[in-house]
Amino acid sequence: MKLRCFTALTVLVLAILLPPLGALICAVIITIQLALMALRPLLACQAAHSASGARAPAGHWFSVHVATHAEPPGLVIATLRALLAQDWPPEGFEIIVMDNNTADPALWKPVERFCMAHPDRIRFLHRMQVSGAKAGALNIALDHVDPRTTHVVTVDADYVVARDFLRRAAAALHRTGADYVQFPQSYSGATIAAPGVDAELEEYFRTNAAKADDAEAVLLTGTLCVISRAALAAAGGWSGATTTEDAELGVRLCNGGFSGRFINQVVGKGLLPLSLHDLERQRYRWCSGNAQTLIRHARLIFTGAGSLTLARRLVILSQLTAWFNLALAPFTLLCMWLLTGRGHTFAATLAGFAILLSLCDIVLRVLTRGWRDGLPARIVLHALACRTALAPQSAKATVDALIGSRLTFIVTDKTGDKLRASRDLHHCQLVLFVAATLLLAVSAPASPVILAALAALMLPWPAALLTGRSLRAYRESVMPAMRETPA
Repeated sequence: MKLRCFTALTVLVLAILLPPLGALICAVIITIQLALMALRPLLACQAAHSASGARAPAGHWFSVHVATHAEPPGLVIATLRALLAQDWPPEGFEIIVMDNNTADPALWKPVERFCMAHPDRIRFLHRMQVSGAKAGALNIALDHVDPRTTHVVTVDADYVVARDFLRRAAAALHRTGADYVQFPQSYSGATIAAPGVDAELEEYFRTNAAKADDAEAVLLTGTLCVISRAALAAAGGWSGATTTEDAELGVRLCNGGFSGRFINQVVGKGLLPLSLHDLERQRYRWCSGNAQTLIRHARLIFTGAGSLTLARRLVILSQLTAWFNLALAPFTLLCMWLLTGRGHTFAATLAGFAILLSLCDIVLRVLTRGWRDGLPARIVLHALACRTALAPQSAKATVDALIGSRLTFIVTDKTGDKLRASRDLHHCQLVLFVAATLLLAVSAPASPVILAALAALMLPWPAALLTGRSLRAYRESVMPAMRETPA
């Protein structure tokens, strides 16, 4: 890890001192960006893959796993109440709550008491010193499943599922014949209080997951997924090797020859991150974890060394790179070249073009989705602002993963108690805005490409202000109900 960081830093310094080397790096980045941008329309043009076909009717016995860590007790209990109210036969499923590394008894004891009131329906496990974050917790839950279990279901601690969730899951498994199915993530009250943020998050499912469904190679997204117990065991269970244990397991399942389908039905709703700061942390984990997964399984994806077909490799690549942003290196190089009087070089123009290409990718993805689904212009604008505001964190996450920085699993705060006024200042985006403004004033670049690139670097700050305002409205709309939730 240290060697990769040192090597990357050395190459960056040399690229600053030697513009031809910097130009080569920018050219490589531009090539990768164009290839990833071309991947989506390429997949869209492919004919839909024929499904493997429904299997003979079979009994499904579900083990529902709810992994928790320092969650608000009322939130977890609301999740458990919804699971208890399923219209699936009570003798046909169990619920396992696996609380890991929560030191404060005030957070896990109320959940334990609730579970003890339903001893025949819920099993509560509390463990300390669990390694592997959520993956470690889910593996412990796997060790405690009922022998009758045919499928494992994961539900996040803040998700309230529909009463017919398990019935729909069984129907989807029977209809598709899949080894695992993934339902979309959705958020309570988001379409009213923060529709742009909701639309930005939904874009992944409406594009990447939907197209991966054709190849039966949908990657898991952590909650509302239903996995064959046999397939999960054959793949080796969950792994904490990356911070997106769900996507990483999905790659192994696909390579093992198992089929995964995306079921575009809203069967449960959770909570949006309560501030832009929390949304950035979530996006950082998703982007960096998927980059880790891509590196970990690069041989399978890029060389075909495993059993993956070309179609599956392409849709897996599309899903793992959904939030990639490669603009950090060109930004650094452009800043240094402008400050050292090299802003007139071809290398600086290439760096500016790479930055603009990154923005074009964001705009094209959001506008294409908005046009295809007929979203109102206001919602598309807010979704575009959200994706733009998150771009700096995506860029940092991509680089951190590629150079081997140590990454840790970050649990999204769902209480609102940790919020501080400083979280609404959007420091990273403000730094970009100030830096671009100063570079415009000090270096006065003549190249229209560089001028446009510096203007693009100013956009994340106003986008962050708009997105932060939406999330404050969302927070104000959901917090009263959360405080009233009985523990």
